[in-house]
Amino acid sequence: MLSILKQTELMEPNSEFKIVVLEDNDFYNSLLTRQLQNYTDEIAHDKGYKFEISSYTNATDCLKNIKPDTDIAFVDYYLGEDKNGLEALKIIKQKCPDCKVVVISREDNMKTSFQTLNEGAYTFIYKDKDALIASCYLVDEVIKERFHPLV
Repeated sequence: MLSILKQTELMEPNSEFKIVVLEDNDFYNSLLTRQLQNYTDEIAHDKGYKFEISSYTNATDCLKNIKPDTDIAFVDYYLGEDKNGLEALKIIKQKCPDCKVVVISREDNMKTSFQTLNEGAYTFIYKDKDALIASCYLVDEVIKERFHPLV
């Protein structure tokens, strides 16, 4: 029993990360996905991590296909299809409770921000000139939490 415990303690954390982008605006979806892809390609090259990025413009498809081991999901608040980011957040958290859901919105609305955080969002990002960079920093945070959970 002791040798099994020691093996478990010595195991390296999983170096594969799953990222989901749910943004109904084709242009912004492409922009955010490309930014994340470029950023994670650099990390993969430097650190040897693997990243799987899935991108959706349709909430129904995303929520049907999201994997339970998704690490981080970037979700637009205004999704069309009579859905919003709050509804998507709740479904994602049911399907993958450990997923860090980042809600992104073009409206800088405190009420919406607090509401999503109260429902379990990891954070809320206002879609401005710094949103793409902030998204990359959040990927960094998720990586650091996995490899250094107490830091």
